[in-house]
Amino acid sequence: MKLVDQQRSGLFPEHSGVAPVVETARATIPVVEALQAAGAKVEPLPSPIMGYTITLGDVVPEGIVAAHHNDPPHVVLRMANEPEYPGEHPDYWLQVQWTPCPVCGAPVVWYEAGYVPGYRVCVKPPHHHSIAE
Repeated sequence: MKLVDQQRSGLFPEHSGVAPVVETARATIPVVEALQAAGAKVEPLPSPIMGYTITLGDVVPEGIVAAHHNDPPHVVLRMANEPEYPGEHPDYWLQVQWTPCPVCGAPVVWYEAGYVPGYRVCVKPPHHHSIAE
């Protein structure tokens, strides 16, 4: 998955800003450690639920693989050098959320108006624009 810089920045006037990216997911220890080192807030879900609530910080670590698992349905995160989760199903659009901005490394959020699939903007000013390839 690759994000390509669109040489644009800023937000549409109707947007006062973008919120931090928050996701509920299962994650391996290396992912949790990489996220915490990058300034993310990683909180365990209440027992007996397995997983974490993750609020991304200013940057997204390189090498996180995001996929879906169907039993029960949830997001799974691992590093690219780790083996796949049993029952893991790749998800292109989910992976985009875990790919850093190509300019500054910040998390990216969906920023399309329904006619430019894959258009994203990063959450860190000046809000770089990119598109998923």
